[in-house]
Amino acid sequence: MKKAAELLPRFLRRTGRVCPAQCALVGVSGGIDSVVLLDLLQRAGFPRLVVAHFHHGLRGKAADRDEKFVRQLATAAGARFACGRGRARARAAKNKESLEEAARELRRRFFARAAAKHAATTIFLAHHAGDAAETLLFHLARGAGRRGLGSLRGEAPLENSSATIVRPLFGFTRAEITAYARARKLAWREDTSNASRKFTRNRLRRDVLPALAKAVGFDPAPALARTAEILAAEEEWIGSLVAQEARLRQLDLPSLRSKPLAHQRRLLRAWLEARTGTSVDFETIEAARQLALSAGQPAKLNLPQGRHLRRRAGKLFVEGA
Repeated sequence: MKKAAELLPRFLRRTGRVCPAQCALVGVSGGIDSVVLLDLLQRAGFPRLVVAHFHHGLRGKAADRDEKFVRQLATAAGARFACGRGRARARAAKNKESLEEAARELRRRFFARAAAKHAATTIFLAHHAGDAAETLLFHLARGAGRRGLGSLRGEAPLENSSATIVRPLFGFTRAEITAYARARKLAWREDTSNASRKFTRNRLRRDVLPALAKAVGFDPAPALARTAEILAAEEEWIGSLVAQEARLRQLDLPSLRSKPLAHQRRLLRAWLEARTGTSVDFETIEAARQLALSAGQPAKLNLPQGRHLRRRAGKLFVEGA
């Protein structure tokens, strides 16, 4: 393990593209990862930080104490404090989401509002190599492609915001973060829900990754995080190859049929998402591809929100778009 004192130079390399003079949000839950992130940002010379904390309405008085703790951290750091509140359990029930999904969506919306209010161009989040590894394994188990496997990125735009999310701890393991916090004598809050195997991420963290480490003889988290970053960059590049075609109102069937399988899938996904405004799963892409390749009936495929994909006169188009 690298010494705690060595983490700052590595951290600086990962924040080198962010201008310290600009206002930046830093998401702080009060846990060890975000407390270390705040400490490193202060040491790295970011004077215009806004400490952003979100109360999910899930853990009662413990969450209230987290909010108070983070508020005190912000005061000690001389930073502004932004706090948001939500009802993750109610949202999950209403939208038929998992509690994790609901909490994440509420939190991201809060960050977008806070960034706009404070004119912040960057939102620093404390995801580390272990988080990237868990995300990759979760999506791998679901049969995802590059987009899913590299979905937790070191740098990515925040949806419905002009701010960019930056995760400078991606190159750090949990062991390194813990060693740094202890060496710096930092205080943090423990979230007892992190010990529960009720949540998928916790099972991956506590069961799957240790078993994988035992099987291969080393901690795989840094390598998996690196893989996620490679796939994310490749996903962005490959997406650019079909971007122009995806803007067309109709696809030419002879042209589509002449392309390699991977190109067909990539183009159909980008084109359908552009025409429908919704995410498209693999089954829908394959059904659309079969419709495009076929010369017989049926020549229609039902899409979400009352839309239809049709094949006619050598063209593929979406009705209702």
